[in-house]
Amino acid sequence: MIEAATPRHVEAVRELFLDNVTPSELRLLARISERVVEKLDEEPS
Repeated sequence: MIEAATPRHVEAVRELFLDNVTPSELRLLARISERVVEKLDEEPS
């Protein structure tokens, strides 16, 4: 079932999100996402 939904999901993300932001906004999103992932990867002190 998940495999069947994958193509439509990818298409929907592209149509609803990626096609509606500028390249600059995508770069900013990538920077923000990298920072969040770095924090998630940190071990608790």
